[in-house]
Amino acid sequence: MAEVRVAQRLANPADVVWALIGDFGGLHRWHPLVHGLDLSWEGRIRTLHYADGSRAVERLETRSDASRRYVYALVDGALPMLDCRATLQVSARKQGCTVIWSSVFEPAGATESVIEDALRHLYMEGLAALAAALDG
Repeated sequence: MAEVRVAQRLANPADVVWALIGDFGGLHRWHPLVHGLDLSWEGRIRTLHYADGSRAVERLETRSDASRRYVYALVDGALPMLDCRATLQVSARKQGCTVIWSSVFEPAGATESVIEDALRHLYMEGLAALAAALDG
C-alpha cells in the first residue's frame, strides 16, 4: 500500500478548526477544488463535484468529535487506485493545532508517484484554503 500524508499547522484552537472541517458534508465550503457536494445514505455517502468536471464518491467509515477525526473510503473516482482510505484529523497543540490529511491506497493503472502527486495536490490546496479562511 502507498501512503500520502499532508500536515498544516494553524494558530487556531483545534475545536474551532474541527467545527469547520469536521462536517463530512461540508468539504465544498472550504476546499476550493470542490464546487459542489451531494449527500446520501443518511449523510454517509458524499459525491464531490470538482472544478474540472470530475467527481468522486466517498463513504464515511468512522467519525469522532472527541478525537476530531473522520475516516472515509473512496467508492468511485477518476484517480486510478483501489482500496483508498483517507483520514482527516485535527490535533491540538500547546498553541493552535495541526490538521493532518492522509490516505493509503493501492495504485491501479498508474504509477504510485502519479497518484501520490494528485492526492498531495488535492490535500495541500484544501489545507492552504482552510488556513486562509481561518485567518480571514
